[in-house]
Amino acid sequence: MQQFNFDTIKEALNPAKFIDQAEKNTQAILCYVEPKELSKTLVALSADASNFARAQVEAFNSITAIVKSQTEEVTKKFTSSK
Repeated sequence: MQQFNFDTIKEALNPAKFIDQAEKNTQAILCYVEPKELSKTLVALSADASNFARAQVEAFNSITAIVKSQTEEVTKKFTSSK
């Protein structure tokens, strides 16, 4: 049986992978849309939506890192003041 650690689980649930796969699937379907001008527009909109989702993930990760570092800092100050 395979042992899972936090990093393995985190990588398996990586939102960027889900976004990339959804974008590929959507664009594969949209290539069959007629007329081709509409297909190109929908593919571009799909790519924009995927880029926006990626930016949201990055923003969330940045906020998480800030909160984590501030929490660690406060914890150090609290525990060292005793």
